[in-house]
Amino acid sequence: MSPRTEAALTGHAIRSFLRNPVAAFFTLAFPVTFLIIVASLVGDVRTGSGVPVAQFLVAPFAVFGVAQASFVLVAVDMAGLRENGVLLRLRATPVPAWAVLAARIGASVVASGMAVALLVTVGILGYDVRIVWHKLPAMLVTLLLGIACCAALGLALAALTRTVLVAQSLAQGLLITLAFVSDVFIVGAVLPRWLDVLGSVLPLKHFARAMAETFDPAPGSGFSPGHLTVLALWTVAGAVVASLRFGWQPRGAGTPRVPVDPDSPAAARLSPPTVSHRSPLAGQIAYALLGLRRNGLAVFFSLVFPALLLALFPTVFGGGQVHGMPMAQYLFAGMIAYSATVTAYVDMPESVVVARAAGVLKRLRGTPLPFRWYLAGRAGAALFAALLAAALLTAVGVGFLDVRLDATRLPALLLTIAAGVLCFAALGLAVAALLASARSIVAVTLGTLLPLCFVSEVFVVGDQPLPGRLTAVANVFPLRHLLQAVLAATDPAATGTGLAPGHLAVLAGWTALGLLIATRRRAALD
Repeated sequence: MSPRTEAALTGHAIRSFLRNPVAAFFTLAFPVTFLIIVASLVGDVRTGSGVPVAQFLVAPFAVFGVAQASFVLVAVDMAGLRENGVLLRLRATPVPAWAVLAARIGASVVASGMAVALLVTVGILGYDVRIVWHKLPAMLVTLLLGIACCAALGLALAALTRTVLVAQSLAQGLLITLAFVSDVFIVGAVLPRWLDVLGSVLPLKHFARAMAETFDPAPGSGFSPGHLTVLALWTVAGAVVASLRFGWQPRGAGTPRVPVDPDSPAAARLSPPTVSHRSPLAGQIAYALLGLRRNGLAVFFSLVFPALLLALFPTVFGGGQVHGMPMAQYLFAGMIAYSATVTAYVDMPESVVVARAAGVLKRLRGTPLPFRWYLAGRAGAALFAALLAAALLTAVGVGFLDVRLDATRLPALLLTIAAGVLCFAALGLAVAALLASARSIVAVTLGTLLPLCFVSEVFVVGDQPLPGRLTAVANVFPLRHLLQAVLAATDPAATGTGLAPGHLAVLAGWTALGLLIATRRRAALD
């Protein structure tokens, strides 16, 4: 195996990463966006020794970018190559197995380096972050060991899962969940004992703390032997699991098939035709819900993730107040707004552009089904998912967090959720109509939604007001108005019907704009 061939394999893996907008977004754009948002919120605040607080923000976001590049990317990439039969075909070539693995891990090293370099550059240029040069060797050692650990665990996850969809859902869900208890998204919080122990057992917290030490201007070499030892142990454990369970063949393809006699008549397998008594709209909603149910990542981010945040934040931050309301009560409204937005603005347009890319929408034009019923079915499924998420959040909030919900204002809450879903579904369709490529839809929708969640105070955990310029920006967009409308319908101290006509009017205006764009670009949708 020549170095030239290995370099070619690694280059192919890097190009594959750069051509995957979702992977590039979560690895490069997502950490930088959050660094800018959090640094803007912190402003020019400095520690007692005069160090900008932004100096301590680069390390945790760098750890998240590295984990995305080495854990999620390796797990999803290897599971995808195995599921598509690429690994099996590679085994029939002179390329040794170790070269294939080395190329994928090499690509994760390059992607991790790009993420760290981008964060450091933005920190230096925008927020007075400086590299602690005498700790640079410690930073490089920590980075390499962290990448090795995450890549080994990514290979182990790919080896333990059967499909790329399961691997992607588990990898992304595990990483984001662990980031909240591992000093990545929440630094310095006093966690409950069981969450602290859980984070200390798993490797991400040790990676984050070892990296944080290398950015600390305090004296010392920057090496954290204890944390690095834990990372090394997890690296060995991941490598052992991967070597024991890894397979090159698509899962399920190894089952021997019974030879078929060509002279024997084929068995009749067709089921008798059935007549559906569903209306076209009900049928399209059921069809859309089936697709949504099979998308594990969509289910996680629209149902599980909001409920997890609602349960986790009050547990971590105790009985704090957010704008005069108990934190759980405020987050209850925030997570309802978030889940409605995700289902309508991210999941729904993704399903439409995937169908468009597969030619499904063109074939629909040859059927008696009007296209408007197809879109109405997608929007109806998004509304159903948003209501299901709201029910789950209500169960968690009312059942465990002392959240109160006035039944007399339930109609206002349902109307607000429906208005929010309709608004963001229209905007999602407009984005889908404006984008020529289906591969970039999630990166664009998530890339615009997540920053808006922060400036609209959907994810807020403290009682400090946002800077005026951020509030002014948020007031232009519909998410903040959706949140305020949900708060009006769920605030136990408020009086009246719970309707917020002003905020609903803004949602209606954005709905009209989204529908106008989608209508004018109607041809691009199919």
